[in-house]
Amino acid sequence: MEKQSVALLSVSLAAVVLAAALALVALGAGRTSQILNVNTDNSQTNGPVLSITGVAETTFAPDTIVMSFTVEEKAPSPAEALSKLTAAANNVVSAVLRLGISQDDVRTTAINIYPEYVYREKEPPLIVGYIASYSIEVKTRRIADAGVIIESAVNAGADYLSGVYFISSPELLNKVYKQLLAAAVTDAESKADALLAPLNMKRVAVKSVSISDSPPFPVHKAAEARATGPPIMPGTTTYTVSVHITYQIAPR
Repeated sequence: MEKQSVALLSVSLAAVVLAAALALVALGAGRTSQILNVNTDNSQTNGPVLSITGVAETTFAPDTIVMSFTVEEKAPSPAEALSKLTAAANNVVSAVLRLGISQDDVRTTAINIYPEYVYREKEPPLIVGYIASYSIEVKTRRIADAGVIIESAVNAGADYLSGVYFISSPELLNKVYKQLLAAAVTDAESKADALLAPLNMKRVAVKSVSISDSPPFPVHKAAEARATGPPIMPGTTTYTVSVHITYQIAPR
């Protein structure tokens, strides 16, 4: 009879915790960041457990800008087009490097040579020359100098500013991640304690922890190169980290 009473008490206790958890989920139904689960299978955990998700999110400004420039030259033959392109591309790269940008942060992304056609009605396409293009990607943390870099590249011969986007350096992401991880654990503990206190229960051990995060994507911004150098504003990006923690719980 004593064993049966203990078993009934354990089942009742798990049922109460489950009901409370479901009620809390109902209260927070509009918040997708709140996820609660209760494991009532005591055969493997040697007691009731509570699984809960803590979430932390922050918004911050990226610290790195990436700009893509393209040089284009036309000539009657592929060799001439390439020769003209080589001179123009060297001018653009030199202009960027003179601003103090490291060679490690300048990357060639494309070199192309292709024929230029004139299309005539009822006649085969006619090759009228060749176009050679060269594209580079410039990366820097000196976001405030981005307008000067764009102006210098265009003045040196860049024909297109084909892309501008912002990213966060590994150092910045690692710093933010660690802060969010700690905050997410605190959030999980706070939720667990708020749920267990009215039930006269407490956390006694951590059974398992899993982590998920949503790192920020590159922030793309359209931009046009102008002689005066366009204003560059990185805006902000959002980073979210979640921790799913299973606690062993017991009466206070």
